[in-house]
Amino acid sequence: MIKRLYPLLGGLFISVTAMAQSSNDALLYSPNQPIGSARAQALGGAGVGLGGDYSSAHTNPAGIAMFKTGEFLISAGVGISGNTSMYQNNNTADNKGSRTNFQLPNIGVIFATNKHSGSSSWNNITFSIGMNRLANYNNKFAIAGYNNVSSYSDSWVDDLVGQNGDAYKSGFPLGASLAYQTYLIDQYTNPTTGKIEPLSKASPTRQVGGPIALQQRGTIETEGGLNEYAFAVGGNYGDRLYIGASVALPSINYKETLTWSEDDASSNHNNDFNYFDYKKYLKRTGLGIGAKFGILYKVTDRFRLGAAIHTPTFYSMHDSYTADMTADVEGTRGVTSYSSNDILNGYPKENDYNYTAPFRAMGGASYFIGDITDPKKTQGFITADYEYVNQSSGKFKMSNDRNFESELNGNISAIYKSVSNVKVGAEVKFLSLYAVRAGFAAYGNPYSSDSYNAGVDASRKVYSGGLGIRNKGIYADLTYSYTQGKDRYQPYTVVDAGYTPKAATLDYTRSNIIMTVGFKF
Repeated sequence: MIKRLYPLLGGLFISVTAMAQSSNDALLYSPNQPIGSARAQALGGAGVGLGGDYSSAHTNPAGIAMFKTGEFLISAGVGISGNTSMYQNNNTADNKGSRTNFQLPNIGVIFATNKHSGSSSWNNITFSIGMNRLANYNNKFAIAGYNNVSSYSDSWVDDLVGQNGDAYKSGFPLGASLAYQTYLIDQYTNPTTGKIEPLSKASPTRQVGGPIALQQRGTIETEGGLNEYAFAVGGNYGDRLYIGASVALPSINYKETLTWSEDDASSNHNNDFNYFDYKKYLKRTGLGIGAKFGILYKVTDRFRLGAAIHTPTFYSMHDSYTADMTADVEGTRGVTSYSSNDILNGYPKENDYNYTAPFRAMGGASYFIGDITDPKKTQGFITADYEYVNQSSGKFKMSNDRNFESELNGNISAIYKSVSNVKVGAEVKFLSLYAVRAGFAAYGNPYSSDSYNAGVDASRKVYSGGLGIRNKGIYADLTYSYTQGKDRYQPYTVVDAGYTPKAATLDYTRSNIIMTVGFKF
């Protein structure tokens, strides 16, 4: 089960087990980049102690109580991700991946009901409904290198050890059985024990057929997103105290394609192996439910404090897997192809389960500068947030496999830890029309410092800036943000740890260009 213990790609973690979930999947549902409107993202995602933006419905719902007029907004933009890898001492060939996608970060509408205007009364109640994208899964990375120690197929050999003939043929339709049906994995009699054991013809350390050196190449492409639909309500008491709550309904749409190829790097055409190409496809959908509660208080006209808690979010998930393989083992067998559809009669391998995402707590403060009594005068603010998340508290629930559930949750507790995220932003307005903004966010490393993740630091930093214009109930904001971080990708593991390759290191970047247009009514 050690295969499930290795962290993969930062906020876009990918399961490498033959089937079922991985502890790496836990971070798929934990946002690690600023979210919200262009204005909110320009401020580094800070806003718990600020309010007055639709994004508050998804962070601190008390912030929407500051609205005294209705508003409709929609955002759109482009995301560009890029990765550069180092694997098996190769950082030049086939080691780059990038992906560009159109995105719809949010759309929402706010309704405000003004009843009073006193210092000791509930002055207005505000409602909002809309969607906000919490995570963008569109990404691509590639690794490549030479390996004279092990093959990806060695992990499939581990699956087949001690299995009977039927298990070889159809027991592992997403990996080992495909390798067996394409003659990449065969059986041989161990001369020491006399037992029949699996043998990979691609393995550099195979027991028969002599040594071999491999050229390995892998590409992982992901797409989709985590969108949260929320209904929020906020109340304003005396234009000083604001409280709010929201019901959040997140929706997951995630697709992943793993492509892995290995080629014989020698010139020997008589060693029973030339190449194999393997692909695995995953489609994941899920629905969740959670709640958020917040408070915001104007200590003075210039100074605000805010706090919010997000309850654990409960997800119902569905996974659908397919895979296919083509192998050339030379000799009389030659090139053979096989698919999981051939084993499963055209159906995918499916799995249903539940997941509970961690509780979150956050606090924020804002301070306003300049002449705040005259909107025509230059004015602005500085805002900062602190967020706490215990990543090790995420839990899977699998009613059909309690033993695996216990093991998987134990892995999550061992691999992850609590993290602190810090976000800061500033805005300056002038001529009552224009605004200039800047922000920064630092997301903590979610990995614990134990041997499972080799001390990987997956913290991320986000730099952002933007411009805004407001005139007669219409506004437009434009933001650019740049995310950078380092991650690792473990392509496969072997029971004998000495044959497990060193994880690939990844330099990750992402550029987001977001524009929000809003109308007050």
